[in-house]
Amino acid sequence: MILSDGEIQEAIHSGEIIIKPTPTEKQFTTSALDLFLVDEIRELKTPEELQKDEPPGVHRPLIVNLAEVNAGALIHKYGKPVRKEEDGSFIFNPGKFVLGITKEWIELPRESKIAARVEGRSTLARLGLIVHLTAPTIHAGFKGQIVLEMCNLGPYQLKLIPERLAICQLIFERLGKSPLGDVKTKYQGQTSLT
Repeated sequence: MILSDGEIQEAIHSGEIIIKPTPTEKQFTTSALDLFLVDEIRELKTPEELQKDEPPGVHRPLIVNLAEVNAGALIHKYGKPVRKEEDGSFIFNPGKFVLGITKEWIELPRESKIAARVEGRSTLARLGLIVHLTAPTIHAGFKGQIVLEMCNLGPYQLKLIPERLAICQLIFERLGKSPLGDVKTKYQGQTSLT
């Protein structure tokens, strides 16, 4: 069952859902809660950028073995911050992939029997912004900020404004029973992109 705006507010008030900072009234829609972007956005270096760090005569492809990769370590080593504009915004170019993170810290205590899904916002999607391609589930028992995998599939540069742009929304769902085990994620408690 998807929670309505009133049920989400009740769950926050009772501690079944913990969100810091506390959401404002403007963040609620009839069945979701809008989340904001913070000013940490990273992108992966291109193969051409990586090649610049190699000594002359050294050429190698970078192949990521998905069965063995530590994504955080890879992003730390091969990622770079996206340059901020003078006004603190980010320009997101067409065809690019970046990682962002929500301003809000989310906790979904297991005993609350609540999970959530991260979804894009239709207005932004109509301009080509894809906010969460896969893995939208925020499991019961999760706590942390939510990292967003974002692509600009549109033809125009998009201006991302931290703390002012409602970048995505959470849709909360009530589970039929309490989960038997703990949430299995290495991203428990995450507060940054790496």
